[in-house]
Amino acid sequence: MEATILRHVALEEIDSGKPFKLEFITCDRRRGTGGELKQVVNWVKVKGDPADIRLPGRQIKKSELNDLRRASGIKEFNIYNPLNPSDHIKKVHYRLMVFFNGKRIID
Repeated sequence: MEATILRHVALEEIDSGKPFKLEFITCDRRRGTGGELKQVVNWVKVKGDPADIRLPGRQIKKSELNDLRRASGIKEFNIYNPLNPSDHIKKVHYRLMVFFNGKRIID
């Protein structure tokens, strides 16, 4: 029998900051590309606040920043390779994750 992991448990482990192995499917609906299975080993999630969306010279309020975070949800997150900074950051959609640390992801 194949080892499995629940999606929310995999997301919690990704958020922990420890390196992980992940297989996911690419997709770009805007460009109509994707469908490739990608595998990354020893990558970590990019931590930090999302880029401020504001007009020049205007400070963003804390409540507005929270609204922006809530609106974006957790549908996508960025990952990078800490051992090779020349690798590009990859965006992963949480529904397109297939395997996490060798375990099949289930809902």
